[in-house]
Amino acid sequence: MMEKPSAKPKCPNFSSGPCAKRPGWTVDALKNALVGRSHRSKEGKARLQEV
Repeated sequence: MMEKPSAKPKCPNFSSGPCAKRPGWTVDALKNALVGRSHRSKEGKARLQEV
């Protein structure tokens, strides 16, 4: 069995839990984001054509 580390990382948000965002990130970055199954929607397909 492994021993527990004696010190925790400076920013312990990692793995499958909450992730640390880059400095300056705000929820406004998602304002025009297509989320979910966006590649199957009309809007998502149109966005892919732009790329």
